[in-house]
Amino acid sequence: MSRSVQKGFTLIELLVVIAIIAILAAILFPVFAQARDSARQATCLSNTKQVGLAAMMYSQDYDETFPRLDNNGSKYYGEDYYLGVPVDTPDWGDMTLSQNGLADSEKVMFFGALQPYIKNEQVSICPSIGATNWSAAVNDVALTSWGGPYDKSKENLYYNSLGQMAVNIFVVDWNGYWPQSFNMRGTGSRSRLAAIQRPAEVILFTAESSWDWGPSLRDGVGNLGVWPGGDPGNACETFWGGGDGWTRYIHKGGSGTWTGPEDPVHNPNQQGFANFGFCDGHVKAMKHSYAERCENTPSGATISKPDGETTTVYFPSWTPDI
Repeated sequence: MSRSVQKGFTLIELLVVIAIIAILAAILFPVFAQARDSARQATCLSNTKQVGLAAMMYSQDYDETFPRLDNNGSKYYGEDYYLGVPVDTPDWGDMTLSQNGLADSEKVMFFGALQPYIKNEQVSICPSIGATNWSAAVNDVALTSWGGPYDKSKENLYYNSLGQMAVNIFVVDWNGYWPQSFNMRGTGSRSRLAAIQRPAEVILFTAESSWDWGPSLRDGVGNLGVWPGGDPGNACETFWGGGDGWTRYIHKGGSGTWTGPEDPVHNPNQQGFANFGFCDGHVKAMKHSYAERCENTPSGATISKPDGETTTVYFPSWTPDI
């Protein structure tokens, strides 16, 4: 009587199979990660579109004018000193409640003014960043004032004041009422649609920003207002300002810790794409090199500040009246 013999895998065969699986995993896992990031970016872009449409609806209801950065009188506009306009909090970087209470405080910043059209503060969250950890941020992130310890009832105020979306301050005219201010030019938009020469080309807001490149990254805190910085030493810096504008180019970008200086070579937060809403309501993603590029003004036109300083260069994606 014969016995059947069952043959198993040899050690070498098992090792070959394991090696093949490891190679396939090494190939496919990055692809899966990229697909996941693309899905998150698409969700973020959809949120950006919702906020862009809200801004357009607001402008139609308020005489073709967008909200300001701060709609309750701003010390950063110099209003309390130069214009005699009463100034109330909250302010940019100051979460102290308005004298009229929490409900009034929630709606005074740019994104708070849009909330009646959105009715969802969570729309400011980019899935690639994740929900902001406000309880940690109150202790981690240095502001002028958080207005006291963390209070869950204030989270709508937090989102509307320092959510991850941030408005282009060139459009809403932050920069102060003093002769050195480029927004003191008579053609400055001051949130007026009629003064924006190229609404399809000028950024209204970004969907991803950061208050700093330290604890704000960990806690997911945004900046409320952003501006173009470009690469260090670019020709636009002297007149328009530079440094870091705090847009976070997080999608398909680098990883790791920023080590300085403030440029995409050293800062992984500037190596990918950011989502932007434009002044005509459309949205798209752009890289730092394009979004913050510096170019000559059309036909070499000379731009002047009240103090006499002039330039023939500008940031085309950010400067509304040129």
